Amino acid sequence: MVLVLIVAGCNTLFGSDDNDAVVPPTPVASSPAPSSPVKLVDDLDEDGIEDKVDNDADGDGVKRSSDIDDHDPDKGKRKPKPKPEPEPEAEQPISGVHPGAFCGDPGVVGIGTNGRTYTCSGGHWRR
Repeated sequence: MVLVLIVAGCNTLFGSDDNDAVVPPTPVASSPAPSSPVKLVDDLDEDGIEDKVDNDADGDGVKRSSDIDDHDPDKGKRKPKPKPEPEPEAEQPISGVHPGAFCGDPGVVGIGTNGRTYTCSGGHWRR
């Protein structure tokens, strides 16, 4: 069983002789043109990306993480944090020193073949 339902106005269904029917116009809402564009979201640099998710909200080319003030395009990049100076490495003792043997620089420390520590003094390794 097939059921066909046609929905139309009375004139269509019953064949009216009234051809002078007037169809009212569709109402159109008119509003005055805005003098400035309406901002629905904050977009300081007007790039179409909302400031709270924009990585460069002020449009100065500096990422948010490096920018001094991300809402002022005149304030740019932060100065980098100073890197700590590396500590000078302590001089490693000379290994393989033979007690009483000749040495070159007074004050230099060495470790003998026997595991003891020796200092260069008077041109010889001394304990």
